[in-house]
Amino acid sequence: MRFLWVFIFALSVGSLSSQEANDSSEIIETDSTQYELIITEPGFESWFVTNRKPEWWHEHIYYRQHNQLYANEWNDRVRQFKYDRPYDFLIHYDPTINYGIDLDFKLYWYFKFMEDKYNIDLILSDRKN
Repeated sequence: MRFLWVFIFALSVGSLSSQEANDSSEIIETDSTQYELIITEPGFESWFVTNRKPEWWHEHIYYRQHNQLYANEWNDRVRQFKYDRPYDFLIHYDPTINYGIDLDFKLYWYFKFMEDKYNIDLILSDRKN
């Protein structure tokens, strides 16, 4: 059985309150505004290094808007039982939270990686960007 892990962490000096989203993703919330995305999908890091464009290629709002579209489409496919892999888990992306450019950039390229690896289109008009 294949598992894909996506973690979003909020880091703080204060006490942590943990909320487990499901078996494959976990969000830890605190008073801090610093988040970290950890992706354990095999092959992602090497693909990311060789295929990503520079962070400045798009504005931060571009990554945020696309992540919202990607996460919504991804989650719709998770909820529809006609889809199997790679839709094994929900991605809890809240567009009202400013995760920071680093996390949004990496999450955007994670979705691109999944499109490439599984030959799928999550956002039909955006395959080449």
